[in-house]
Amino acid sequence: MANPTTNFGWVMPTSASLVTNLPADFNVFGQAVDTSMQYLLGGTTGQVLSKTSGTNMAFTWTTPTDQTPLTTKGDLFTFSTVDARLAVGTNKYVLGADSTQSTGLAWQTSPQSIMTTTGDTLYASAANTPARLGIGSTNQVLTVAGGVPTWATPASGGSMTLLSTTSLTGAATITISSISQSYTNLYILITGLTVTTGTYTLKLRPGASNANNYSNLSGGTIAASGPDYISPGNAGHSASSAVNDYALTIYNYTDTTARKPFHMVGIAKMASQVEPFGVSALGATNVTAALSSFELSNDSGGNFTAGTVKIYGVN
Repeated sequence: MANPTTNFGWVMPTSASLVTNLPADFNVFGQAVDTSMQYLLGGTTGQVLSKTSGTNMAFTWTTPTDQTPLTTKGDLFTFSTVDARLAVGTNKYVLGADSTQSTGLAWQTSPQSIMTTTGDTLYASAANTPARLGIGSTNQVLTVAGGVPTWATPASGGSMTLLSTTSLTGAATITISSISQSYTNLYILITGLTVTTGTYTLKLRPGASNANNYSNLSGGTIAASGPDYISPGNAGHSASSAVNDYALTIYNYTDTTARKPFHMVGIAKMASQVEPFGVSALGATNVTAALSSFELSNDSGGNFTAGTVKIYGVN
């Protein structure tokens, strides 16, 4: 071994010291070792020895930061300029990059965290910003207003809404009133119609007016003084037939100044025939007021015994 030692320069007792100066040499050696090891003294439980510089024996005791930031279930070990704790986020949030935060991370809303109701829609309220659009009402459509999606009632396009259902039983004349004025056209569906007598012809009078309502079979001439009701024509439909079904469309029914065009189609069975046949009528009512009621009757004078009338509003 080199004397002094190669790394620390400790002076070791020599063979001559065994006779002449052994105690003094050991004092020199022991003091050198003690001085060299002084920076290893101290510290507390859990601390670790850390270099303070590149100088030989430059050490200090430090508390490890990689063990102390985490305090709560779900915490994350992150880093800003030093080791740091990121507390657990809100239920159903997700972890994402965020350069505005000291750690570069943040808990952010997720689709699952903002959707609360069946039928909700997810959209962006701004760049990289998810937002919830609650489900709309029945028959509404998804549109855009102010640059964001929204639910709205369609102004046009054929949407149908059932306004009323009436059973045709127990009377010769049945009136359906208080028809909503919130639509553009009316669609009237009459099914399974029967009356007490052997034959009949269906009559529909729009509104309370008895004025002439021009109607005629398709392809015929519309007379200037037609009947005061809408009818599919061809008198003598079988009262007991289960195939007396009709569909009537009246256009622009809420207009308060113009006559209302209509179109009627159906199927009926004549008392003298085995098979049913198609019937139709077209024309325009002579009523200029908005239509809010209908009167149904038949030319036989008998009571209706079965059948259903459904009235739909159409946009």
